[in-house]
Amino acid sequence: MELLTWLTIIYAVILVLTLAVGLIAILTTLMSVAKKLGAISAGLQVVEQNTAPLNAGVEQLNGSLGGLAGGLMVAESSFASANEHLQETLDAVTVAR
Repeated sequence: MELLTWLTIIYAVILVLTLAVGLIAILTTLMSVAKKLGAISAGLQVVEQNTAPLNAGVEQLNGSLGGLAGGLMVAESSFASANEHLQETLDAVTVAR
């Protein structure tokens, strides 16, 4: 009976030590991940600060490009009309020969 008691105590000590080592390994990994996430967060804050002045310029550029898009649509329509007229002229010249 004494042997069984000692074996149980030894098993319990080994189990507790194994769990402690596993939990310490997990803690170390989590601390490493937290450090890296902190560095990423700091980097993203720097990017946010550096790109903040672009907001006004981007909005202005977007407005200008909207106006340009309208003008390009008108130009496309004019070029399509000119293309049709040139095709008609080419067809007429080809038939006249």
